[in-house]
Amino acid sequence: MDNCSDNLTLSKDISIKPSIKVRKGRWFPAALALPPLLWQFMFFVLPMFFLLALTFWEVKFYKPVPAFVMDNWIRILGSNSFQKALAYTVQMSALSSIIAIIIALPAACILAFRINKKYQPILIALLVVPVFTSYVLRAYAWQVVLSPQGLINWAFSHLGFASIDMLGGTFALQIGYLTLCLPVVVLILTFSLLGVDRSQLEAASNLGCRSYQVFWHVLLPSIRNGILLAITTVFMLTFSDYIAPLLLSGSNPPTLSILIVDTIKSGAQWPRAAVIGIVMMLFIGLVLLLSQLLSSKEKR
Repeated sequence: MDNCSDNLTLSKDISIKPSIKVRKGRWFPAALALPPLLWQFMFFVLPMFFLLALTFWEVKFYKPVPAFVMDNWIRILGSNSFQKALAYTVQMSALSSIIAIIIALPAACILAFRINKKYQPILIALLVVPVFTSYVLRAYAWQVVLSPQGLINWAFSHLGFASIDMLGGTFALQIGYLTLCLPVVVLILTFSLLGVDRSQLEAASNLGCRSYQVFWHVLLPSIRNGILLAITTVFMLTFSDYIAPLLLSGSNPPTLSILIVDTIKSGAQWPRAAVIGIVMMLFIGLVLLLSQLLSSKEKR
């Protein structure tokens, strides 16, 4: 007992030094944010300023010359070919967004709710792999499949059907767009569905709601922001895509990305091509702003 009391007394006499606190000044968050800000400024903001300045230059003897003229803007914005290309690009990107959501949502629901949790990481990894493979190779693969001598027409010929030229036009273009965007959309919707509180779905079912009512009135509102993000992602990726229009649709009719290349080839018209690029950036920024407004409106 004496030894125990002595040890207790000794332990009380030992002063416990407070832990050292590392004080982080106000400059610490700014220092962390500085490298990515510098990166964005050097490789995005400055090139955009140069591209904007280039729109006011003029071409002399097939070389852009510094100037300040509005002729490039007037010619491009008033061009019938530009207006048609803009309308066609917006139409195809909007259509691709709708198709991607229709295909990806059931796949995401199965992956989030029907697949065993121990297999989900494997399937998600299989979705991630195509994102990091060459998009050009995937587009070329579809070119082989859809060509008149391709795999589909080979199967048609063995079934007694005539061959169909599926390259060119809306169908092949949408195939290329889905090749680019569909894995990303499935991932976005899957992660959104994994964050849904399943007790709400069970409660709706217990209250007598049918499956389609639970889906429409409970599940979709819960992942509305995820759907909005997926639609915005598809639109931005397809709006500026160059590979699918070039390899699968034959650039006919041309999208804005194809029109940029054609404009440069016609007399080294870099300033006019820069006008199209700036318009594309402004349109994408407008879509992002609209998406942000809709998202903030839903949060309220």
